[in-house]
Amino acid sequence: MPGTATMTADCTVCSNICPSGAILPLTKEKKQQTQVGVAKFIKENCVVYTDNTNCGACSEHCPTKAVHMKPYLNAAGRKLVIPEVDETICVGCGGCEHACPTKPFRAIYVDGNSKHKTAQKPKEKKMEMDAGEDFPF
Repeated sequence: MPGTATMTADCTVCSNICPSGAILPLTKEKKQQTQVGVAKFIKENCVVYTDNTNCGACSEHCPTKAVHMKPYLNAAGRKLVIPEVDETICVGCGGCEHACPTKPFRAIYVDGNSKHKTAQKPKEKKMEMDAGEDFPF
């Protein structure tokens, strides 16, 4: 379902109704920076590396854009893109892991923190377009 990771990041119901106190109440803003874990990338499991094809599913499902695609030149000299993780803004939501198509072992997974940490806010990037360029579609 598109936008699931973002919707999950906006929901605070569990922290507001937890009867045992195991999940402490969080505001939406605080939850969006609470780092419960960090995504780890295993290049050798990635279809970009194993099948020499572009993918990007992990990046598309990352609500903070901690997983982003970077240029990658495969062994045959083909220009592809491969995931890279910015651990400082990753909140460990698992959207990337859930979206990864590799089986039985994912190319990206979340390694949980023993104690929650605070992630940095993602930097907003402005899109720049040349006024003379046509849209690519």
